[in-house]
Amino acid sequence: MSARLCSVEEIAHQAYEIFQQLAPDNLSEQDIEQFNLHYEDYGFIEDSEPDDSWQDFVSLEIEPEHFVQVLIGIEYEDGDEVFAKILISRDLDAPFCHVLWKQNGSE
Repeated sequence: MSARLCSVEEIAHQAYEIFQQLAPDNLSEQDIEQFNLHYEDYGFIEDSEPDDSWQDFVSLEIEPEHFVQVLIGIEYEDGDEVFAKILISRDLDAPFCHVLWKQNGSE
């Protein structure tokens, strides 16, 4: 039986909704203000295949076709500021999400 997967676009949208819900509890007020001020013009939601670093944070096997890595941040001239790096499952029958938040002025 094959997994029921939602599209990468749908899962990236879901990751952004999770970011919006959890950001007030995980980012500083200054980070939230910065994000809200610049997101419309310079913000990004970037999806990709999960990188190997997730194995340091989660104990499950990350199958690239079942998971998406989503970065949410602001693109500045001198580099990107990533506010959240999210690992999220595309499998509708096995929901999973893990967020790595920006910490103390670093990514």
